[in-house]
Amino acid sequence: MEQIQSERPGRKFLALAFLLPFLGYSLVMLAGRFSPFGSSSILYSDMYHQYYPFFVEFRRVLRSGGSLVYNWNLGLGVDYLGLIAYYLASPLNLLSVLVPEGMLLGFFSMLVPVKLGLAGLFFAIFLDRIFQRRDWSTVLFACSYALCAWALGYQWNIMWLDTFALLPMVMLGMISLLQTRRFFLYTVTLFLSVASNYYIGFFTCIFVALCFFAYEICYGQGFRRFLGDLGAMLLFSLLAIALTAFLEWPAYVALGTTNSSVNEFPTTFSLNIASEASWRGLLEAMGKVAGNTAGGLEPTFKEGLPNLYCGILPLLLLIQLFASKEVRLREKLCTLGMLVFFMLSFILRQLDYIWHGFHFTNMIPYRFSFLFSFVVLVMAYRGYQLKKRPRWQVALSMVVFLGLAACSDQRLDPVFLIYNLGFCALYGGLLLAQKRPRKVIIEEEDGPTVQIIPLTGKETHRNRLTAQALLGVMALELAASVVVFGVHFGGTDISNYPNGKEDTVRVLEHMKELEADSPFYRAEFTHTQTLNDDALNGFSGITMFSSSVNVSVTKFMAALGYGAKPTYNRYSFEEASPVAALFLNLKYMISRNGTVLDSNLFQPVYNLGNVTLLENTAYLPLGFLTREELASLSVDDPSAGSFQFLNLLFQSATGLETPVYRQIDQYTASSDAQSISISQRVTSGYCSYTSEADTGDVSISFTVPQDGEVCLDLSASKRNSFTVYKNGESLLTETMSLDQMLSLGQCATGDEIEVAFRCKANETGRLEVTAAVLDNTVFQEGVRFLQQSPMEIQSMSSTSLTGTVEATESSLLYTSIPSNGNWHVAVDGVETEAVTVCGVMIGVRLAPGRHTVTFSYHNDALRQGITVSLVALAVFLGLSALTYLPWKKGKFQRR
Repeated sequence: MEQIQSERPGRKFLALAFLLPFLGYSLVMLAGRFSPFGSSSILYSDMYHQYYPFFVEFRRVLRSGGSLVYNWNLGLGVDYLGLIAYYLASPLNLLSVLVPEGMLLGFFSMLVPVKLGLAGLFFAIFLDRIFQRRDWSTVLFACSYALCAWALGYQWNIMWLDTFALLPMVMLGMISLLQTRRFFLYTVTLFLSVASNYYIGFFTCIFVALCFFAYEICYGQGFRRFLGDLGAMLLFSLLAIALTAFLEWPAYVALGTTNSSVNEFPTTFSLNIASEASWRGLLEAMGKVAGNTAGGLEPTFKEGLPNLYCGILPLLLLIQLFASKEVRLREKLCTLGMLVFFMLSFILRQLDYIWHGFHFTNMIPYRFSFLFSFVVLVMAYRGYQLKKRPRWQVALSMVVFLGLAACSDQRLDPVFLIYNLGFCALYGGLLLAQKRPRKVIIEEEDGPTVQIIPLTGKETHRNRLTAQALLGVMALELAASVVVFGVHFGGTDISNYPNGKEDTVRVLEHMKELEADSPFYRAEFTHTQTLNDDALNGFSGITMFSSSVNVSVTKFMAALGYGAKPTYNRYSFEEASPVAALFLNLKYMISRNGTVLDSNLFQPVYNLGNVTLLENTAYLPLGFLTREELASLSVDDPSAGSFQFLNLLFQSATGLETPVYRQIDQYTASSDAQSISISQRVTSGYCSYTSEADTGDVSISFTVPQDGEVCLDLSASKRNSFTVYKNGESLLTETMSLDQMLSLGQCATGDEIEVAFRCKANETGRLEVTAAVLDNTVFQEGVRFLQQSPMEIQSMSSTSLTGTVEATESSLLYTSIPSNGNWHVAVDGVETEAVTVCGVMIGVRLAPGRHTVTFSYHNDALRQGITVSLVALAVFLGLSALTYLPWKKGKFQRR
C-alpha cells in the first residue's frame, strides 16, 4: 500500500467526482418528472410511508423548539431519540429548518443526488490519497462507486446513504492511522458513520475489522508493530463509538421494546437464494450471486439478489489483477478471501443474521452488499495501475467475466446479452489494442540476451488514445446503467400527497382552533394514505409504521381489531370499533374521500370539499378511572382481535355483564365466476376458494338482525381488494393488507350487507367475515360510567404530564400512554409503581379521594449516553491537543 501523500493540484477532478453522480441522478429525476421537477416523486415504498413523514415531523420539531426525547405525534407516542438515531440523524437534515414548507419535498428529494455526489467525492479523495492519482480515471471509478447497483437500488433508503458515502473516508482514516498514527480523520469519520445511521454504521465497523486484518497480512511489519496497530485501532474505534453514545445508547435500549429483540439465531444449516439447504444448493446460490455482478439488470429495490454490479471494466481489471505477477500473492488471497466471504454472507443465513444486526430483514435483503462493490472497485483501480498487461490476461478476464454473466438467471434476456457482450467486447478490444514493449533476442559472443525495445512515440500516443477511449466507454457504461435504473424506477404520483391537500390543512387548522384550550387529544383519518399520517400532517394520532415501533403497542392494537402485526413493525388505524376508540383517546376522525358513514357516534362538525371533520360523541380523555379488573386483562387472551375480546375489555373496564357486541351468526358465500370454486363454506362466515384462469369475486353476505352500529372483522389469506355493499350500494373499497375490523356505521334491521373479495387468477385462499352489532344501550351506559371520573390535565409537555382525578372508590386510572420503561408515575408527590394494562398501557391504582398524578419521562439511557460521550470527547480533544497542537515556543504549531 502506497504511503498517503499530501494534496496535489487538479481539484476539478474532485469536483467532477461529485457533480457527475449528482447530475446523473438529477437527470433521472428530471426525465421522470420527479419532485422538484414535476408531479411525480422518488417517494418509493417506505420512503413514502415513513422517511418523508418522519422528516417533515423532525423539521417541525426543530423549528418549534420541541423535545427530541419523546414525541406524541408519532403513533401513540414514541421514544423519539430511538427513532431519530435510525431515520433522521443525517447532519444534512438540519438544513431543513431553512427550507420553506412548500419546497420541503423537493429539498428532501434532492438530498439523494447530493449524498450520491458526496459518495463520489469521498471515493475520489480516497483514490487520490492512496494511489497518488487525480485524473479522469479517478472520477469514473468514483462514479462507479456512487452509482453502483446498491446505491441505485436502495437509494430510496435515504438515511443509509450518509454512511455509504463516508465509507471511503473511514478507510482512508484507518490507513492513515496505521501508517502514521494520525487518528483525527479515522475517529471523526467513523463517529459520523455510526451517528448518521447505526445500522449501516454496524456494517462499516465489521468491514473495518476485516480490512485491518487484511492490511496486517499484506503490509504488516512484525508482531510488535501488529500489537501497536491493534491497540491503536481498538482505542480510536472505541473512542469513535463512545462519542455516539448520547444517541446510540438510548437507541439500543429502545430496540429492546421492538419486534427485532425477539429474533433468534438459526441453529440449522440454512441458505438464502438456494433451492435446497445442501452443498449443491450452496453452489447454485453462489452461481446466482456471481451472475448478479453483470450489468444491464434491474437493481433490487425491495426483494431479489444482492446488488453487486459496479461496472464491467472493474471486474475485468480485478480478474487481471489476480493473474498479474506484479501483485503479491497475499494481496490476491486477501482480496479473494474477502469477496468469497461476502458471497457466503449473502447465502448462509447464520452470517446473514449476524451482518444484519442479529436480525433477519423484512424485505430489502443483503443491505451490506455495497462493501463488495467497494472492494471490487478499490482493487480494480489497483489493477488499472498495472504496468504490464499481457494479452492473455485480457483474454482470460473476458472469458471469466462472460462465465460469471452466464450464471445470471437473465442470461437469455436480449438487453442483458447486448449490454454485457457489447461492453465486454469494447473493453477487451481496447485493452488488446494497446501496444506492449517488445522483447528481442540478440545473439552475442557470450550467448543470446533478451532486450526490451521501448515503445515508439507513435505507439505511446496510440496507447494514450486507447486509454482515453477506455475511459470514454466506461463513462458510456455509467450512463447506460443510470438509464437502466431510470427505466425500472417508476416513482410515485404525489398529485394528491398528502391526501386532500389544502382542504385537509384547513380542516386540521379548524380542529386545532376548536381544541385551542385542550392540552391533549388524538385524531385520525378514517382511512390511511400513509402509515404515518399523523407525522406527515402534524397532529397527535394513532397509526405508526417504523422499525422502532413498540411491539407491545402493536399487539394491543391487533387485539383491538386494527391492522397490526409485530413482524411488520406497524399498527394502522381504520374507522372501526367505537369500543376500541374509547381506549385510544380518539376525539376526532377526518374523512377525506367525500364519504361519511351514517353514525350516531361520530358527528360531522366541519366540512370543506371532500374533507369532513367528525367528532366523537363518546369521547374519553387520555386518562380515566375504570374497574380494577381491567389491570388483569391480557392481549394473550385467546379471544384477542375479536369481538369477544372487545366485550371482555368493555366488561373489565365498566363492570357491566351484558356484552356490548352481539355477533351475527348466519352468512352465505357465493361467487360470480364459474372459474372460482368454493371448496369449503360454513355459515359462520368462513370459506376457502380456488380460482382458475379468470379473476372474479367471492362474496360473503349477511342480513343485519337489529338496528345499531355494525362492525366487520375481516380476514383473508391473500392481499385481496374488496368492496362492501349495503343494500346493493357501495360503501367502501379497499385492499386487504392485514386482518382488521371496519365500521359500517348505523344499519337498520333487514339491511343486506355483502363483502365482495376480488380473487386473482390461479389463486387459492381463504376468507372470513365476522360481523357484530353494537348494543347502544349497554355502550352508552358504560361510557357514562367511564366519563364520571376523567383525569383533568393541568399541565403537559413532551416529557411530563400532571393531572387530577377524583376516585369515589378503589379504582384503576387507565391511560392510553404506552409504557416503555421510561415513564415514572407519582401520586400526590409520592412515586408509585404503575401497572401495564394489556401489557402496554400505563395504569395507576388509586384509593378513594382526589389525587394529583404526575407522569414524567426519564430516559436513563440518554443520561448515561451523554456522560459516556462527554468523557470520550474530553479524551479525544486531549489526545488531539497532545498530538496535533503541542505547546512549543509559546505558540501552537501543527506537527
